[in-house]
Amino acid sequence: MIILRSLIWWLVAISIVIGLGIPLAILSLPDPQKRPISWGAYIWSLALMKVAGCTLEVMGKEHIEDLRQFVLVSNHQSYFDIFTLICIVKGAPHFLAKKELFRIPVFGQLLSLARVLKIDRQNPEMAVKTIKESLNKGIINRPIAIFPEGTRSPNGKFRPFRKKGLNILMDTGIPFVPMAIKGTRDAMPKGRYTVKPARIKVKIGEPFVPGMGLRNEEKDKVIERLWQWIHSHLETL
Repeated sequence: MIILRSLIWWLVAISIVIGLGIPLAILSLPDPQKRPISWGAYIWSLALMKVAGCTLEVMGKEHIEDLRQFVLVSNHQSYFDIFTLICIVKGAPHFLAKKELFRIPVFGQLLSLARVLKIDRQNPEMAVKTIKESLNKGIINRPIAIFPEGTRSPNGKFRPFRKKGLNILMDTGIPFVPMAIKGTRDAMPKGRYTVKPARIKVKIGEPFVPGMGLRNEEKDKVIERLWQWIHSHLETL
């Protein structure tokens, strides 16, 4: 049953990318906000969650319903974290990626179409300036999502945060929203490409603005606050 479900899941995933994703990507080219590809990402993610047999329970969504710009800070256990985020915000949020990935042929172009934000980790001041300019021009018009652990957890354990991406986003003045996700690893853990039904539970915290121009030790305290919030709610979900 798992093999059959997984085959159907991959068929749906590829079919939507080819049948819907490519046309929407073309329609998105003249649109600086890439709205068609955002709609497509929502349809794609919702379909993949349904085919996998996943249920989604979200607590605290009222904290973000009236927010237009914010940074979702989440733990990361599975590719299904991405589908979950997209379903919650009903469209593709902006993700962060190091600038080197944009140099990869085809893949780099896909990142641009998906509105992934290019970050120069060696020049954080320029990264902050780029994000602020994009905000002012309306290019960034949806939430920004970041997984500060850096990659999916191979064993489900919540790991320490990498600081650079968070430090850059703190200097933009955008509200931060912590979020804990549990259950996505049951659907597809790191290293496995079959899918299983899973009960995915999400807890969203209250937004807060860390403050601009913080010293390094002050930023470390904000990062610790975010980590502790997510860690404590992972224990209770």
